[in-house]
Amino acid sequence: LYDWNAQMGGALHEDIGRLEVVFRNAIDEALVTYGTGQGWPTVWYRRRQLFPGGRHGARALDDIRIARERATRRGAQETHGKVIAELSFGFWRFLCTSPYLTSLWVPAVADAFPHHPDHGDPRAVRRAVDDHIQRIHFLRNRVAHHEPVHHRNLSRDLNSIAELGGWICSDTRDWIIASSRAAEVLSRRP
Repeated sequence: LYDWNAQMGGALHEDIGRLEVVFRNAIDEALVTYGTGQGWPTVWYRRRQLFPGGRHGARALDDIRIARERATRRGAQETHGKVIAELSFGFWRFLCTSPYLTSLWVPAVADAFPHHPDHGDPRAVRRAVDDHIQRIHFLRNRVAHHEPVHHRNLSRDLNSIAELGGWICSDTRDWIIASSRAAEVLSRRP
């Protein structure tokens, strides 16, 4: 069971990694598009007013500061792509919580999920995305810490990964599914 759990964790890590890159890029693209349309003179992650007061906003701003520092290590020039890549999965996960509804989701982020069945309702899209990404983030943390996953409903987890990817792009969903080893490893569960 221990060996199978390690194999399952590896397969899940691959799938979650695929989704994470697509997820962050879709949100970033929606915010860049919105900011360009609004004539923002700076990139979205440098606009403090997008982040709510309190601990959520403070943590996000701290995450951005750290990502910018990492992106410019050893005198490297700051680029948008480097900063986005340095932001953690947790950063993107917490952008899906309710404090960001009016500042990010209503004007822009819901557009990152054009294939969600409730696409015209940013509130419904945010709730559904938050539900899925919360489950996936929790699973990713279990896998990263080599904790047991055998007690989880892994079929549901795999469906959440594929469904969330599909809300972004149907080709993405198909790619995640086609590249995944998880279903095969799951079938060998002792």
